[in-house]
Amino acid sequence: MKSPITFPPAAPTLKLTRAPAEKWAATLTEERRRLQEDQEALREREENLRAYEARLRALQEEIEAGRSEPVAAALVAQVTKAQFMRPSTRAPFADEAALQVAWEKLHRAREILEAEQRHMSEERVTLRDQQVEVKRQMETIAAREAVVTEREQLLVAAHRIPAELIASEPERSAMTRLTRAPFDIARSVFGARK
Repeated sequence: MKSPITFPPAAPTLKLTRAPAEKWAATLTEERRRLQEDQEALREREENLRAYEARLRALQEEIEAGRSEPVAAALVAQVTKAQFMRPSTRAPFADEAALQVAWEKLHRAREILEAEQRHMSEERVTLRDQQVEVKRQMETIAAREAVVTEREQLLVAAHRIPAELIASEPERSAMTRLTRAPFDIARSVFGARK
C-alpha cells in the first residue's frame, strides 16, 4: 500500500522595503530647518506688528491730547520711511525631483480637466439632439391629435340624431335607456325606423 506524500509547509518570505535610517534623518533635519525658518519669519512679523502698533497707539494718544498735527505729520513720515520686513521668499520646492512631481500632477490634472470638458460638450450635444427629437415627436403627436379630433367631429356630425326625434320620444327610465341603448345606436347608424 502506498503512503500519502506530505509536503513540508513553505515558510513565508517577507520582503519589506524600508527606507534607510539616513534618509529619515535627512528628512527630519530638513523639516526642522524649515520649521525654524518659518518660526523666525513669524517672529520678525510679530516684531514689526508690535512696532507698528506702538506707533499707532502713540498717534492715538496725541490725537486725544489735541496735539495731533505736528506728531501726526512726524508719524506719517516715519511710517512712509519705515519698510516692513517681510520674510524671505524661498522656492516652494527644495529639490528638482519634488518640482518634477508637482509639474506631473499639474499636467495630469489638466488632462483630466480637458477630458471632462470634452465629455461635457458631448453630453450637451446629445442633450440638444434629444431635445430636438422630443420637440419633433411632440409636433407629430399634436398633428395626430388634430387629425383624430377632426375625424371624431366628422363622425359625430354624421351620426347626430335629429333634435325632433329626441324631442318626440317620451322620457324613459334609466333601466329602459340602458337596455334600449344598443338598439338605438344601431338604428341611428343604419338608419332603421321604428
